[in-house]
Amino acid sequence: MQTIENNNTSENTSIPNLYLKVLYAKKNTFDSRLNSRIHFHPFTEFYYITSGEGRFSIEDSGVNVKADDFLIINSNIGHSIYPTDESGILEYISIGIDSISILNFDESSDNIEATRFFHADLGQDKEYFYQSFKEILDEFSSNQIFSKSMANAKASILVIEILRKFEKRIQLNHDKKVNKQIDYIKNYIDNNYAEDIKLENLSQMAFMNKFHLISEFKQSYRVTPIEYLILKRIEVTKNLLISTNHSMEEISSIVGFNSQSYFNQVFKKKVGITPSKFRKNHRI
Repeated sequence: MQTIENNNTSENTSIPNLYLKVLYAKKNTFDSRLNSRIHFHPFTEFYYITSGEGRFSIEDSGVNVKADDFLIINSNIGHSIYPTDESGILEYISIGIDSISILNFDESSDNIEATRFFHADLGQDKEYFYQSFKEILDEFSSNQIFSKSMANAKASILVIEILRKFEKRIQLNHDKKVNKQIDYIKNYIDNNYAEDIKLENLSQMAFMNKFHLISEFKQSYRVTPIEYLILKRIEVTKNLLISTNHSMEEISSIVGFNSQSYFNQVFKKKVGITPSKFRKNHRI
């Protein structure tokens, strides 16, 4: 690969030796007729878009992707996927890798901060990275001797090449394990988002005071428990708007909002358009 330069700068990562474990690798074909619900993973995901156009909703952000784009989503970051081109189909290879996360790197001020995702166009290196993703996928799916170890080795090479190519923009870090109490609270919200959930109730369930709960939850998931509850409701709302004929009043009640006006206000603030406009834009 020609664009990755060999230089003598010191390591800009806190990991002196890189040992990665591939947890999954698969090729995905996402059809617009399917509902993409918000989901989380306790590992970092690497995506290579092989064909089509689509949009990743990543918490309260949106990223448009096309063929040969590359995307990293850090662990415990809520996201969902929608095709956006006329074919209604988005194809991509995704790889889940344990115990690492990506940091933003501001070279001008030497500041390093956590990020939710990293998105880039691979330019003239797209063929190299596509082959790298495909080789990891083939090895992980293979029955050959030491195939999983080979997938881990190839993933290490891929991640190193990515870090070298984008060394002025990202760095690598050990990923923090999610506190079990916080994970329990997140799962409770996932399964009970339509209920009248209060911060005080969640703090009692976690055996934490509410300020400690907010701090721990935000450290793990980058948002407060109530912010996550709202994001969860918004993502469920998107699926209901696309896949059902329920009225706005019915949907607001289904997902747990007390009033339709507040529902409309929150949805527009998070998504950028009203629920009715979203339905009109995304109906099949």
